[in-house]
Amino acid sequence: MPRRLTNLLLLALVVAQVASGLLGWVLPEAWALPLYDLHRGLGMALVLLLLWKQLIVRSSLRRRLGRSPRDRSVLVGAVTALALLGSLGLGLAWTLDLVSFESLWGYSPLNLHVALGLALVPLVLLHLARRWERKPATRDLVSRRSALRLIGLSAATLVSWRLVERTAEALAEGSRRASGSKHAGSFTGNDFPITIWLFDTVPALDLASWRLQVGGSVVRPGSFAYRELLALPAREARAVLDCTGGWWSEQVWRGVAVGDLLAACGVAPHAREAAVVSVTGHRWSLPLDELRAAVLATHVGDEELSPGHGYPLRLVVPGRRGFQWVKWVGSIEVA
Repeated sequence: MPRRLTNLLLLALVVAQVASGLLGWVLPEAWALPLYDLHRGLGMALVLLLLWKQLIVRSSLRRRLGRSPRDRSVLVGAVTALALLGSLGLGLAWTLDLVSFESLWGYSPLNLHVALGLALVPLVLLHLARRWERKPATRDLVSRRSALRLIGLSAATLVSWRLVERTAEALAEGSRRASGSKHAGSFTGNDFPITIWLFDTVPALDLASWRLQVGGSVVRPGSFAYRELLALPAREARAVLDCTGGWWSEQVWRGVAVGDLLAACGVAPHAREAAVVSVTGHRWSLPLDELRAAVLATHVGDEELSPGHGYPLRLVVPGRRGFQWVKWVGSIEVA
């Protein structure tokens, strides 16, 4: 396969991997399901294509280092390759259950996989700026031989992807979700893993002064004390918390329906979405129709939420990933 065609395929696969990974995070689970399979399939295509790429790399290194031992573009290419190999290696190890969300001293290898994948974006752009090829022209790249190799790569990708998937399903014994997350205990009250979004820390809240504020495009802005929320009709939701750190846990959550609060405040006719905002600043916006069915949980199982799990109030949105279940909710802003 021509060198430029190989490089363009690698670029396309890396871009598609980053895009499918990010979209799989932020979209509702029902929409994201095809992306999970696509992401893993593209990963296998990258692994196979890298076997061919290494022949090109060896030849290029001999040529470039022979001309200039201090060629800085080689360093950029090497760092990019390490990030790509690291991300692929962790993803494959995760899928085959060689590592778990507790493998790195409580820090999930899946988070490192994502971090390396995101780091590829600036690294690949820098590498392209230094090494972009213009010849041969794109229209001249696909010969009959190249087309046959592309077909072979596609077939090998499909076979290897299904083989890896079947192996992963057998190892997980039914506890692996489509997202790749692994079971971390269910119906356990507060006894499931605690993960915190990015640089958030567990805030120390004083219930005497804490209030849930509901504002924005509402008729009657509201301010609710904790005891007032507890006095409202209780709603329960049996829902799976699927954390992007790679674990999942099914629990029974109890609290107040967001729809009841929005009804009490009167949503403006033109409003279409609302942002749920943590006292730490973390926020996530959702369509009003979806948010009305969500629960602002005060309890998990028969236990009051612990501080690490979002006390006094945590958003529970079935079908959304864990980082969208905003903890320590301080306000709802309707727009």
